[in-house]
Amino acid sequence: MKKGFLKNINAMDSSSSSTPTQKKSRKTLWMILLAVILIVIIAVGAFIAMGGLGTNNSAATPTPTPGGNPTPTTGTSSTPTPSVTGADIAGASSLQYSVEATSGGVSQGSYTYYGKNAGTDNFMMRIDYTDGSGDQGSFIINSAQQKAWSYSDGEWTDVSIAFSMQYDTWNTLWEGYVNALGAWTGLGDYTYSAGGDSVRIYGVSVNPSLPDSLFTPS
Repeated sequence: MKKGFLKNINAMDSSSSSTPTQKKSRKTLWMILLAVILIVIIAVGAFIAMGGLGTNNSAATPTPTPGGNPTPTTGTSSTPTPSVTGADIAGASSLQYSVEATSGGVSQGSYTYYGKNAGTDNFMMRIDYTDGSGDQGSFIINSAQQKAWSYSDGEWTDVSIAFSMQYDTWNTLWEGYVNALGAWTGLGDYTYSAGGDSVRIYGVSVNPSLPDSLFTPS
């Protein structure tokens, strides 16, 4: 759904001649479409992020699902190193983890979350995803700059006009998964069920060194 919306939005933005009225209408349409995208994300993602009882898989090193960590910009992703002694997830200033959800036996895709300056006004998030249809993309929410971007079809789009909506949506999901990881032992994967859905959190790295460039399009 997100990919199709962004194609339409980009097509509108590429118009070579627009009157002020057309620009205003385009801005309004963009806000409506973005709201629909985020409503879908929040309805599905927040539900599975918040509930359920979890179990730890004691595998020594989680192995991400192939294709589950798209990196549109070269050389920006760090390599997760799961803790073997347990970790203060809630107190971490930076965190990286991947999430794979299954609902009704159908994969909802995989999402890799990066967060830096957690608990501050300069909190920055990046989400690289492969959705259930196999489409890949990214979202960046940079509170330090009060900016947001989305990546799809090989192109970054500035969506800062809806920064607050973007932040509230993805931060809700972030906090839900961080709360779920409060029961993680610090080794291997963490899995739990929420309303019949299955959620696996893997590739957890506590306080990794994440460059600022990860949170701006390039």
